[in-house]
Amino acid sequence: MPAAVRLHSTRWRLPAQREARTQAPVGFCDIQFMATELTDGVVSLRPPRPEDAADHLAGEDHEIAKWLSGGRSTMATVQSYIGSCQENWSGDGPRRAFGIFDCATNRLIGSIEANLAFPLLELTQANVSFGVFPAWRGNGTALRALRLMRAYLKSLSGMRQMVLRISCENAASLRVAEKSGLRLLGIFEEPEGRMARYAFDLR
Repeated sequence: MPAAVRLHSTRWRLPAQREARTQAPVGFCDIQFMATELTDGVVSLRPPRPEDAADHLAGEDHEIAKWLSGGRSTMATVQSYIGSCQENWSGDGPRRAFGIFDCATNRLIGSIEANLAFPLLELTQANVSFGVFPAWRGNGTALRALRLMRAYLKSLSGMRQMVLRISCENAASLRVAEKSGLRLLGIFEEPEGRMARYAFDLR
């Protein structure tokens, strides 16, 4: 049985215009505006920070560059990515990016991200993508990260489904999706090619 998921958080200060809202938008919840950490005691998720850039770059291999990064990263592109992630968190943007960390060492071992406004999906569907560094593959790290992301998305109002879109050529990620218990929605022709969509109902 997986360990219980815990949410630990420290509130960020909300912008005045956001505090004045009387009706919560899709995806809104209190922890959305916090420095959030989710953990099962073995791995934890938290938003990436500038000091994670070196480990992020060192952990990227051919598979991550091909399926997740869109090509080989540099320190400049990783720093830009982390800055974009921070802007989305602080500005209530649609991208909710987390680093995956090993609880025993507090080292970055991968990343996972949810996009709450992905163009090819409905507004109630969150598009989730993930990558695990080579040394941590094959030991359930991706499955743990997906369970934690699922717990986070369940806490958001308006989110109905967690969706993974995986290239039909990405055999490793397809195996993770099948092991995770997500339901296959079908094969879709997308701009990137043939993509398998897997979903988990959040409600």
